Amino acid sequence: MPKKKKENIKQIIDKYTAPNKPINVFMIGLRGYTQNYGGWEAFAHGLFDNWHDEDIQWWAYERVDSPDKEEIIEVNNIICIRVYEGETGSSAMPKYDYHCTNLTCYLVKKLNISNPIMLHLGVRIGPLLWLNKRKYKRLGIKMAENPAGAEWRRTKWGKILQIYLYISAIMMAKSTDCMICDNEGIRDLYARMLKGKKPILEYAAYGVDVPPRVGEMPSKVQDFFDRWGIKKDEYYLVLGRFVPENNYEMMFKGFMESHTARKLLVITNYETELPKFHEHIKASTHYETDGRIIMAGTLYDSEILHYVRQYAHGYIHGHSVGGTNPGLLEAMAETDVNILYDAVFNRHVGRDATLFFDDEGSLAQCIDIVDEMSTEKIKNYGVSAREIMIKDFSWQHIVDEYSRIVKSLV
Repeated sequence: MPKKKKENIKQIIDKYTAPNKPINVFMIGLRGYTQNYGGWEAFAHGLFDNWHDEDIQWWAYERVDSPDKEEIIEVNNIICIRVYEGETGSSAMPKYDYHCTNLTCYLVKKLNISNPIMLHLGVRIGPLLWLNKRKYKRLGIKMAENPAGAEWRRTKWGKILQIYLYISAIMMAKSTDCMICDNEGIRDLYARMLKGKKPILEYAAYGVDVPPRVGEMPSKVQDFFDRWGIKKDEYYLVLGRFVPENNYEMMFKGFMESHTARKLLVITNYETELPKFHEHIKASTHYETDGRIIMAGTLYDSEILHYVRQYAHGYIHGHSVGGTNPGLLEAMAETDVNILYDAVFNRHVGRDATLFFDDEGSLAQCIDIVDEMSTEKIKNYGVSAREIMIKDFSWQHIVDEYSRIVKSLV
């Protein structure tokens, strides 16, 4: 890191007057609370926007593209530390995370922060934390980590990076005081993986808000439905990133094997995520010959998405790697019938309010079963799914869990 860059942010810190809160938690791994990039940023919004414990002050790092934009501001009672990181490519986020970690140490020492906790998101910088864990302990900093899913199992990464992520995950876990796993399956996985002394293994899921049922269709929603030739209750929905571990090949083959006359609306970034993977899917499934399958590309309009989820006859979820998937929570909050790939992570969420498949044949059977379901049974599935979301996955419940865990550390 250039010396000028270091001095710029440190001068800003030196002039800053920190709020006097009993406990201070620094969230490291965000691109930004005030920015909307992806899953971690959505997680931060859900957590921070519902926060109510006045004993705990949250600090959130934000990556900016120029040293001139470095500053410390308060947004919705969250202290946002805007930090410049000029690195690009695959090494950018690990360097940014490590930079933020070092700045936290400087902040804690310079501003005499009380009861500091560093909460790292993901498993990118395990070796660096391992090498410096004694330094953090000397500063009185407690270490916490949300590892997300089993990142090293994602086939989109090359073998070398998968090996690094596995080693980094172990070293990160061995450097932390507490792991906050967003799925009981992930907590159990780490309990088996880690040998010898282990951190505290906690469980606090990702959250979701259950939206109201949609009303009359606005013109832009009708335009979307007309564009893709779909109607209420006459399609199944797949929504997720176009990567191998989301089992698109299995889902396409299973759907094509089913006897349904309904369509399959696929909302995914198939044109930009992994072009070679799309070529493989076309060659292995020949889905283009099945007029029922609609590749609709991406959709980010939340209002249209509410209608798409609620008007689907069923949602098919193929994710096989990771913890509690936000897309699954959103589907269970809105779509009555959800058909999930039979992975332990999905079982912890779906329980008896969903159907499960583990290959093309069982998916085809599930679709045929749902096709024949009575209106009353479909409604009952939806009621059960939303009850689970409200009881165990509401943001208010998640906020309470994080408050409990943070206070237990100090």
